[in-house]
Amino acid sequence: PGSSIPASTMESADWSSLPADLVRRIADGFLATSDLDYYMDLRAVCHSWRTATDDPKGTPDPRFRPRHWVSIDSSRSNTHLLVNTATGRFLRKELPVLRDYFIDSTTPDGLLVLMDDKSPHSFSVLNSFTGYSLRFAAPQPDEFVDSAALVAGSSPAIILLFRKYIDDDDVRLRESPRRVYMAEPDSESYAVSEDRYACPLIRLAVRGIHTIGELGSVAPFPLAVARRIFNLMRFFNAEPVESDDEDTMMSEEESIWKFWIGYDNRCYLMESAGEILIIMKLKDGMEVYKMDTESYVLEHVDNIGSRAIFLSGYCRCMSVNADKFPSIDANCIYYIKSDDFSRDYIYMYNLKSRREERVSKDISCVSRPCTIIQLLSSLDLP
Repeated sequence: PGSSIPASTMESADWSSLPADLVRRIADGFLATSDLDYYMDLRAVCHSWRTATDDPKGTPDPRFRPRHWVSIDSSRSNTHLLVNTATGRFLRKELPVLRDYFIDSTTPDGLLVLMDDKSPHSFSVLNSFTGYSLRFAAPQPDEFVDSAALVAGSSPAIILLFRKYIDDDDVRLRESPRRVYMAEPDSESYAVSEDRYACPLIRLAVRGIHTIGELGSVAPFPLAVARRIFNLMRFFNAEPVESDDEDTMMSEEESIWKFWIGYDNRCYLMESAGEILIIMKLKDGMEVYKMDTESYVLEHVDNIGSRAIFLSGYCRCMSVNADKFPSIDANCIYYIKSDDFSRDYIYMYNLKSRREERVSKDISCVSRPCTIIQLLSSLDLP
């Protein structure tokens, strides 16, 4: 009503005749914001639109990976509630293919690492938006998958970081040295590197750190830069626990002692809105550094703009656009810690005021519905 365009004209409009370059520009806009569901819907409109755009179903091309998307609720069978951390858009997605698999891990750019529920429990990598799937023939090693990454190339390869826990008679857990496994789709077994021989930055990248460029067999940064970063870790007594060569075995008393003397300091490396950040989570406060990707200079910062950072265990982290989430404060870092070793709380650290504030109880201590802060803080981040 009120339109000057006759209804008959609208009904007879031939949308399939849109110029191919215009269709591609629209499609590229969806890829730029990682709105892959919109991209797939666009290709489903007609044959000419499919011809004008690239088919993502048979390629590991990084353009089609669901970066920024994280699953925040999978309580319903085969159904996942996803959120785009860059745009704030929510999406509930049915994934019937998961009936025959366990979700073992996720890659930093949003791919699902699935384990077959039948022996020999081989792994597959699935893009839940495009349907792209890649199966790896090598059977699963007898260890827990800690993190994963898919390396694109002429022959895609999967990189898995494993850890193995051994129960002791005195009810303590001993963690064996971590190993990095790598295989191509047709490999009969994984090539194994002991963690103490693996490049530290590769190990950290496999644990969920976004770096510039693709993962490879060498460090993402020049050796001098790697040394600079690890010197910074040592200065703050924040070397990743994964750097230890020996098995780690810690009693509750030892854990409490390390907490009070500051051994719980952690270092997080991440990409946030195109910038490389080094975050030092200390027993008292936070220190954040930004790395210039051209000169590789480390600059101390107290402002990360509209971004908010969520920290998880094992040196994992995630950046979100706080402008898209009304309840999340910008220029803040969210994390979980225990006040009395029995109950976990979510805390927020404001980088400008350098003050810590308790936000709410952890998701394990509340009933549904949960807030977006509780959901994002509870994630086992990829």
